[in-house]
Amino acid sequence: MPASAARPLPGPGQLTASPFPLLLLAVLSGPVSGRVPRSVPRTSLPISEADSCLTRFAVPHTYNYSVLLVDPASHTLYVGARDTIFALSLPFSGERPRRIDWMVPEAHRQNCRKKGKKEDECHNFVQILAIANASHLLTCGTFAFDPKCGVIGGSSMLPL
Repeated sequence: MPASAARPLPGPGQLTASPFPLLLLAVLSGPVSGRVPRSVPRTSLPISEADSCLTRFAVPHTYNYSVLLVDPASHTLYVGARDTIFALSLPFSGERPRRIDWMVPEAHRQNCRKKGKKEDECHNFVQILAIANASHLLTCGTFAFDPKCGVIGGSSMLPL
């Protein structure tokens, strides 16, 4: 009798040696939520075609407008930049945006430079903007290579 025939079959509660049934079950069951996410292609067009539809926004001596968040409930576009967070009303009508300056204290900047970083790197580059609830935003920034997060409520920044 071959050796494989002499092995007893697994009983209740014992796992088989083959992971295939478990893998097949995982694949067939789909995502935990029961919905399969839809893939939506991004729309893109050359800047020359979009230019007539765009409104430009810039503030002198402010750079790195890298993080954007739209709050559809308040019709506001939040823009995270270097040392500043802007709130623009939508649709943009040219009115002055609200802003919160989130500067790095000089002591932190000096510490950053002592670590060998360049002057231009020792700022607070906003990295995260997220809606926390109906009245507050969560934000995180590099804070001169000493990352910090805070909550914006109304027009004030509260540290976490």
